[in-house]
Amino acid sequence: MRGSRWRLEEVDGVRLVRCAAFDAIRGVAHAFSTRLAFGRADFDLGPVENDACAPGSRCAAFLRAAGLGPARPAFLTQVHGGVIVNSEMRGERPPTADGSIRSVRHGAHGPVPVVRTADCVAVLLVDRHATAVAAVHAGWRGVAARIGANAVARFAAEGVAPRDLIVAMGPAILGCCYEVGEDVVAALGAACGATARYVTRTNSGGLSVDLHAALRSQLVAAEVPLESIHAAPWCTRCRPDLFYSFRGEGSASGRLMAAVGPAYGP
Repeated sequence: MRGSRWRLEEVDGVRLVRCAAFDAIRGVAHAFSTRLAFGRADFDLGPVENDACAPGSRCAAFLRAAGLGPARPAFLTQVHGGVIVNSEMRGERPPTADGSIRSVRHGAHGPVPVVRTADCVAVLLVDRHATAVAAVHAGWRGVAARIGANAVARFAAEGVAPRDLIVAMGPAILGCCYEVGEDVVAALGAACGATARYVTRTNSGGLSVDLHAALRSQLVAAEVPLESIHAAPWCTRCRPDLFYSFRGEGSASGRLMAAVGPAYGP
């Protein structure tokens, strides 16, 4: 499920991460950003410049490189919760949620699901028949709020069975670097089952969590096939040359973006 299923590639000067498991799904494009683009290491896709996603912005450059053309991103006000909205939901401000789903019924020109992260897991979910796609932001609070299971339920409401989902969990802080307290472990245990699957003891006697493994447990419990869940092999805290990390850089950290939607072009 790791390693060979993932690749780094450069498109139009933008360094991207892609999951090979999506390659066979015709008509769908996706990517996870890195901090590298145009020969620099400051490709920040945080909310200041990019909320408008104007032509020439970093956001627009990322979406084009991802294969989504001039698509409009379905920005969210992310709050580390379990809410998932329709990507078509519009208003004066982005909806308060941590994921969005898009059905093919929305047409070729609707907004595409995107999320921003800097240690949390960006999760992209695609129906293998390309009828619906989603992007989800999952930190420990979101996982405890069952956002993975909620995403599966939203697909079910679109007529997509769990067995037809392909899931890509992007680069995130992993168990090697993510020490947490007993309260976090208790919250995750209530939402993800046996903690032995995703919690380990550190050398100093503390507790560390692998968010990929916790999400995997939740998704499998929601009947997504284990072989359809793919986790990127990079820890954001360990790889500051490629990714932003809130734990590594603090509040000054930039943001990564993940996006999925209809592929642009003929």
